[in-house]
Amino acid sequence: MKMHKLQQMVAAAMLAALTCIATLVLVIPIPIASGGYINLGDCIVLLSGWFLGPVYGCAAAAIGSFLADVFTGFLAYAPATLLIKGLMALLAGLLFQTLRKACPKQHFVSRLLSAVLCELFMAGGYFLYECLLLGNGIAAAAGIPWNLLQGAAAVILAVPLAQKLEKISSIRKWTASAEK
Repeated sequence: MKMHKLQQMVAAAMLAALTCIATLVLVIPIPIASGGYINLGDCIVLLSGWFLGPVYGCAAAAIGSFLADVFTGFLAYAPATLLIKGLMALLAGLLFQTLRKACPKQHFVSRLLSAVLCELFMAGGYFLYECLLLGNGIAAAAGIPWNLLQGAAAVILAVPLAQKLEKISSIRKWTASAEK
């Protein structure tokens, strides 16, 4: 196995653990029937997609977020979280890589746009899951503003944090490996 693949796998495992921890540590309960909460896990989900690329970022985000749902007892949401958070990181990685190629000097704008689109996807994904698969019907719409609030917090934290992190040489290597 090539060293850069091993480094990517280790980085993905670390970001999966960090996603889980960020989801579990700062928990702000929200006033909806599901007993949901706002957390910082999405910040790490976005960073995973941007720095590890679509494939490894997807794995890190999906596994870390899934485990957080399992550990907190939100087992009904765990399958949706696995899919939604994994796809968020996949989209974040693909969108960032595409936008960065189109506008090489606009990393901030590329990240901001990809983050906003991913968080909108997250809010829509959970709405559809609650509405259709959990049978909550239109009452599931009550969670949309709270999911958007969580998404806004993730965007506000992740974009400037990524700008700082990309200055670290070892993280730049992850990004370079992810694009190969």
